[in-house]
Amino acid sequence: MRRIFFCLFFLVSVNLFSQTNLPEVQKYKQAGLVWGLLKYHHPEISKGKYNWDLEFITLFDKVVAVKNQDEMNDLLLGFISKYKTDKLKPKILNSEKVFLKNVDYDWIDSAVFGAELVKNFIEIKNNRNINNYYVSTSKMSRMLSFENEKGFKDFDYAMKSHRMLLLFNFWNAIQYWDVNKYLMDTKWSDNLDALTQEFLSADTKLKFELVKLKLISKLDDSHSVTLSVDVGNSFFSYKPVFSGKILNDSIVIDKIKNKNLAKKDGIELGDVIVKIENKNISTYLNEKCTNLFSVSNLNYLKRRGSHDEVWFVYNLLLSNNKDSINVDVVTRKGIRENKYIHLHKGNHFTDFETLGSLKKEKWFYVQPNIAYVNLEQITKKELDLVFKQVANTKGLILDLRNYPKSVSNNDLAKYLYPERKEFIKVLFPIENNPSYGEYDGEAPLKLIMNPFNAGSSNSNYYKGKVVLLVDRTTQSKAEYIGMAIQQAPDCTTLGEQTAGSPLNIVNYMMSDKTNVNFTGLGGFYPSGEGVQRNGLHIDHYINESAKNYDPELYIKEAIRLIEKSSI
Repeated sequence: MRRIFFCLFFLVSVNLFSQTNLPEVQKYKQAGLVWGLLKYHHPEISKGKYNWDLEFITLFDKVVAVKNQDEMNDLLLGFISKYKTDKLKPKILNSEKVFLKNVDYDWIDSAVFGAELVKNFIEIKNNRNINNYYVSTSKMSRMLSFENEKGFKDFDYAMKSHRMLLLFNFWNAIQYWDVNKYLMDTKWSDNLDALTQEFLSADTKLKFELVKLKLISKLDDSHSVTLSVDVGNSFFSYKPVFSGKILNDSIVIDKIKNKNLAKKDGIELGDVIVKIENKNISTYLNEKCTNLFSVSNLNYLKRRGSHDEVWFVYNLLLSNNKDSINVDVVTRKGIRENKYIHLHKGNHFTDFETLGSLKKEKWFYVQPNIAYVNLEQITKKELDLVFKQVANTKGLILDLRNYPKSVSNNDLAKYLYPERKEFIKVLFPIENNPSYGEYDGEAPLKLIMNPFNAGSSNSNYYKGKVVLLVDRTTQSKAEYIGMAIQQAPDCTTLGEQTAGSPLNIVNYMMSDKTNVNFTGLGGFYPSGEGVQRNGLHIDHYINESAKNYDPELYIKEAIRLIEKSSI
């Protein structure tokens, strides 16, 4: 009797649900999910046979009039029926290497869509007769390519349908093809309701640009650097004439770019900012930057918020849309002051002063028996000379707090390894298999040259202590090279958490022609320890202090470790 009552209750509940007004967010979300499922799973649609962006606009216009779930289901059933095919070919992937953590079709729910629609969804989901018009993989590298995503002609942010198109184009691309999706702080699908609402409400250019950056920030990927001129002009048009480094909950000023203007505000190298607008640095950073930048970890957010770089030619944390901000500063003499510092429009960077800097030589001896090599500028030819000269030293410091321009992992492994060895395992997407990955996959040219192995048989490899220096600026190629260096027999890594994006980038063009990058492969040590988001494995963490900041601390600590190892 109880079971009969439950069944009746369930049927009545489902019927009432289907007749209830369907919220705007839900009906557009459902349309976007179904449209995305077909885009990447349907044999004809994935061939590029239809103008799929226009099909979305047409579907969107019909969704506007939908009032309840019954009407929505009828609309979606009619939509799918337009693309009926007898070419669906189900296939179950059966391999120990198949990576399943990104598979997520939980939205296919019979309680919402009904049995007939769900049957259609599952048939399409299980189809493996999939073509590669919208996404393909390179035969040479197995990297993803979205080369046919070229934006939507005459995109207009003022139109809801266009904003929804951008959201669901990008959301579905990540949903089915980002192999690192499983590492996100918030499950990708759990962001969709809020993002749908925000895109629907983004009726000004600035609101649209802000929610677009927020969408990208949810990737939690340090490779996803995206800039917005509108956001920059609205929030960061006034800039300081100095920059600094965030250490703990402070900013130590390590670069002044206009001595006269800095002097007028009483700002000197080594001063420490402990509050901005009466807020702690960490609080201010999170409030100002979290939704603007995609970062793999908090340490990389500190880099994006405070450093001067090619992409960010001003200190974002201290930039503003007004000509002054209030800060609490502890001077080099230990005096705490509350003051307003002036911010400036335009380029006032006329004379530079830096708080301590390494010698400009690419390599030198820090002690008679310990050599230092800066990997940023040194060439392959120069590296050969270095290792000939340092062969019998007791220690070698390799500085990777930069982006090497002229050397590769193989150039270094040649001197550091006694034999050829694996230094990385890679998670690949599987072509024509949305959501699935292959862990510890093989490189296409493995038989010719396996890029995941390095070194060769070498009895004359460097036998001294190797100390690798890394920090929040160590990213991408630098992290990849770092993983190779770390496999040297006597290597210790010294520093702080790195950017957490060690492998190649994939480029995706959004519907408004904004280009977005994300890390296209997953990177792991041979042990299985993941590097994406986590950064390189650190053996000894550096604890820098804003008070009495020492730019040479990394070098001093490296020397100490080498000296200690030789006792």
